[in-house]
Amino acid sequence: MASPERTADPFEQDSTLAESTGGVTVRAVVSGLVLVLGLDALAIHLRYVVHGSLMTYSHVPMAMLIVFTLMITAGAVLARFSRWKLIPAEWHTILAMGVVGAAVPGFGLSGYLLGYIATPYYFATEVNEWNTYLHPYISPWLVPSDENKAVTWFFEGAPKGAQIPWDAWLLPLLWWTTFIVAAFVVLACVAVVFRRQWVQNERLAFPAMAPLIHMAEEPGSGRFVLPDFTKNYLFWIGFGLAFGMIAWNCINYFLPGFPRFPVYRGRWYWIDRQHPPAYGFLGLFTIFFSYFASLDVLFSIWFFDLLFIFEGGWLHRRGFTAISPYYYRGVYYWQTKGAFAMLAASVFWVARRHLRDVLRSTWHRNEHPDDKDEPLSYRAAVLAAFVGLGFMWLWLWRIGFDPLLAALLLPAVVFTYVGLAKILAETGMPYTNVPAGPWGLVSPFISGSAVNESTRVALRFASRITSHFKGLFLPALVHAGRVAEGVRGGRRRLMYAVVLAFLVSFVASVLFTIQLGYRDGAYNFNSWEIVRAGPKHFDGTATSVKNFLTKEPDPPVYREHPDYVAFFGLGGLATLLLIFLRHRFVWWPLHPVGLAISGSYLARRTSLTILLAWLVKLVMLKMGGPAVYRKSRPLFIGLLVGYVLGVALSAFIDVLWFPERGHSVHRF
Repeated sequence: MASPERTADPFEQDSTLAESTGGVTVRAVVSGLVLVLGLDALAIHLRYVVHGSLMTYSHVPMAMLIVFTLMITAGAVLARFSRWKLIPAEWHTILAMGVVGAAVPGFGLSGYLLGYIATPYYFATEVNEWNTYLHPYISPWLVPSDENKAVTWFFEGAPKGAQIPWDAWLLPLLWWTTFIVAAFVVLACVAVVFRRQWVQNERLAFPAMAPLIHMAEEPGSGRFVLPDFTKNYLFWIGFGLAFGMIAWNCINYFLPGFPRFPVYRGRWYWIDRQHPPAYGFLGLFTIFFSYFASLDVLFSIWFFDLLFIFEGGWLHRRGFTAISPYYYRGVYYWQTKGAFAMLAASVFWVARRHLRDVLRSTWHRNEHPDDKDEPLSYRAAVLAAFVGLGFMWLWLWRIGFDPLLAALLLPAVVFTYVGLAKILAETGMPYTNVPAGPWGLVSPFISGSAVNESTRVALRFASRITSHFKGLFLPALVHAGRVAEGVRGGRRRLMYAVVLAFLVSFVASVLFTIQLGYRDGAYNFNSWEIVRAGPKHFDGTATSVKNFLTKEPDPPVYREHPDYVAFFGLGGLATLLLIFLRHRFVWWPLHPVGLAISGSYLARRTSLTILLAWLVKLVMLKMGGPAVYRKSRPLFIGLLVGYVLGVALSAFIDVLWFPERGHSVHRF
């Protein structure tokens, strides 16, 4: 008797289709957009309404981690009870979309953008003289007009029943969007060009992505109600420790006298007042990612922070301007700037053969490296990058930027952001800022008379794109390139998904923030990026324009401060020596990345946490060797997941019981 014909299982068909498309399926892309919209809403609401934890300040934004963790947990439950499951390649797609989308809201871009373009007219007074030294140099299409109190209502809230004046924002946002999209195209192409070099040739660790990739590779299989990465008992030990501490501290919200774990308190510890202090803070979030970095990188970050304390103090006692007193300044800042510039230059030097092949593929179709598995062909990436840079140059020129200076600034932007992205790919530090901005690499060699008043104002507006402290979108795009290793055969489609995630995140975060401003009054956000950054920076710009018009222009830095140039060269030479020693001697323990960020704001605040991560990993390797270290990874993934869900619990409590009086659980 013939057996009955077996009906095709639609869920098996979905899995087969997912594997054949490399994981970039419709359901994966839709899930990625859900992740992006969820993190946008969470980040903006908690930041501007609840006033809770920092959701987008780090390079691995907490808002993305919360939504991704909840989604992958929900996916495991669905796989267990409904036979609907996403394969690991699809979770890689979702993760890549989330990493890029999370680079937009709040501290990423939208907060600074809206704060900057709304500031010039609302905060103008007779005292700050913006109407004389700022307004004449602002193109009318660059900022929204306050006609009919459009900007005033944004900061103070619209009257009851009034409609949001979208027409006041439409033209400025349209033109800013063209500039931002051009910048995204350029940085996405740069990330494509460097992806193989860093992921496959140099095999960088990408510590910030390591635990998330592990989670994406072990989602719900349908045999267990939770994701597979939770099966190890070490995971639950770590989860219990991290989640338990935060949950315990949440009791203090309701009972102020209830004891708390002191995991969020930091303070400065002084040797004496002639030396910079050390910052004592148990940054659990930093430890979770730093544990996946190499020992020499971790040790070097702390070692060179210690060098800053003693060298900065020594220079200060001898009359040099070197400390602030907490961070670098003067000659030490220039030493760090020289070190960072040399480190960034070494990135291009190490990749010179790869970059040569990429450029050859642009001009000669038959001479190209194998780029079939890249998110974009090298030829398309190079050409699109040059077109994007050309549009950015034209845009800067149209807002008043000197065309020659704009032509110098844009390559410096790429150079600087590549340097920061390489640092993040090696260290995994979730809190890292650019130690030397692009304009800071160009301006020292230019006389003050060459930077006219319109260029100074244009530079301030463009700085949110050309001098972003987090490197704008490039670190996120580079991390997404590492995640793309799990999307084999579908990386071209993944590029479209990532672009879609960026566009959706940008539009959603801008619209959501504007809507909240007119509902609650953006001044009540009490946020740095929207309320305070603009007035502070435009005050400095107006003063700069006033001095340019009324005083003798400043000479180039190399003439006025030859000591700065000397320390710039000293930092560069020291970094060059460190690079040589690392390549010459396998045992050499110091990595140049430590010197390249020494004394900077976020490096100072996380150095002791990095030291603790180094000690934990060192003890683990010395006592048990690499095998024990590999087996201990579930512990740190459990710590991370427990911490993330603990922050989510605190946010949930704040939304329900403490609206507008949230608790800052997650910070650096």
